[in-house]
Amino acid sequence: MVAQQILHFRSIGFSDAEEFFTQIKDELEDEASMLKSLHLVENGLRNKGRELSKHLLQGYLNNCGDGDVGSEVITSSQIKLTHKRFMSRKIQTFFGTVVLHRVGYSTRGHPSLYPMDAFLQLPSSSFSYPLQKLLISEVAKGSIEEALQLLHEVTSVTISKGRAMTLIQNSASDFDSFYEAKGKPTTATNCPIMVLTTDGKGIVMRPEGLREATKKRRLTIENKHKTRLSKGEKRNAKRIAQVASIYYVDRFIRHPKDVFDEYYRHQANLRRPRPVAKRLWASVEKDAAETIDNLVVHAVKRDPDQKKEWVVLVDGQDYQIEQIKAALQRQRVQATIVLDIVHVIEYLWKAAHQFFEEGSLSCERWVESKLQLILEKGGRKTAGSIRMSATKRLPEDKKEVVEKTANYIAKRSAYTNYYDYLQSGYPIGTGVIEGTCRFLVKDRMDITGARWGLAGAEAVLRACSISF
Repeated sequence: MVAQQILHFRSIGFSDAEEFFTQIKDELEDEASMLKSLHLVENGLRNKGRELSKHLLQGYLNNCGDGDVGSEVITSSQIKLTHKRFMSRKIQTFFGTVVLHRVGYSTRGHPSLYPMDAFLQLPSSSFSYPLQKLLISEVAKGSIEEALQLLHEVTSVTISKGRAMTLIQNSASDFDSFYEAKGKPTTATNCPIMVLTTDGKGIVMRPEGLREATKKRRLTIENKHKTRLSKGEKRNAKRIAQVASIYYVDRFIRHPKDVFDEYYRHQANLRRPRPVAKRLWASVEKDAAETIDNLVVHAVKRDPDQKKEWVVLVDGQDYQIEQIKAALQRQRVQATIVLDIVHVIEYLWKAAHQFFEEGSLSCERWVESKLQLILEKGGRKTAGSIRMSATKRLPEDKKEVVEKTANYIAKRSAYTNYYDYLQSGYPIGTGVIEGTCRFLVKDRMDITGARWGLAGAEAVLRACSISF
């Protein structure tokens, strides 16, 4: 009986595809069709072309064979599967549903094995890999609802939101092991500098997805609105996604004047080298310490003998700097930590507004002078200069903001040796990670009204990371 069924499907082969193609050709040659507008014919062929492709794919499966490898199959655990039966399996593809007819082997207490499934490398779900890839790539760009709508328009396949989330989560389950198996990149061997950088960005979560400390704080806040969260409530409805990046870059030797012209006067007189072999990823499930530790471990795998010059770019957050130092110490590696110059400039502007009217020329010139000072002399002298100016020129009620700026710079002065960094050709800005936080987390995850579950948010972040 099994043999008869197999011969039946093999005899069909591509006959259905050939018949359908002839039908399309005859319709196009018909006089009535020749009077149709091009767009009508195009729309008709789009659907019929997909149907023809489905017939061709089905013909391919019909001709592939049944996977019959003999009277028995022995598993990896040396179990003999001797019971053979003919089974069919439906597969959702780009072109529609096709059916694979194959032989399965089983025995009591053991699941069936299908050699043809292994030969064709079929997914465990009923959705083909190209279909899953399209879904995941679209989810990385926009909402799941938009992705499912596009999927249906392109392929005519309908997937429920729950099933789509399962596919996305399953696809992200081996994210870490994929990059571990991938090993170090073979490119960028001539770039002398390896850059590590990390930052955090909040994602609005459903209550069950929040960390315990955030849950407790949220319980102490009384909701002001029934239909939306106010500012304080949003802060305690978020869970931080830690973003990390690693890449190689060539030297970019500059002088303080070059940086001053670029950041302050928007004049880029030198061509900046582009990052290469860049990897970006984010996790809302893992905490900052674990993500930072993974970042340093990945860096060690890339450069185990520290033949590159390691540079770690930070925005000045104390906790992140502590975790970076701890991770470097655990791996027994050395790196130069650099404070992002753009964050420094923002603090300088806040202080300048205490001395002068916002938007005034005097305010601009004050920031210019302090930026030039920190680029040439570093943070300690700059912080002292700011404090001295405040003591001489400001009343007590305006000194708080200025003192905060001076403290920010002085406390991180060890990471502000910009003159030396520029002479070594190191980057001094966190543009890569800032852009990643914006595009990878904010633009994708901070959709109006979105409240994420932990598993779903992690899966989408991983899908987005792969697509970058």
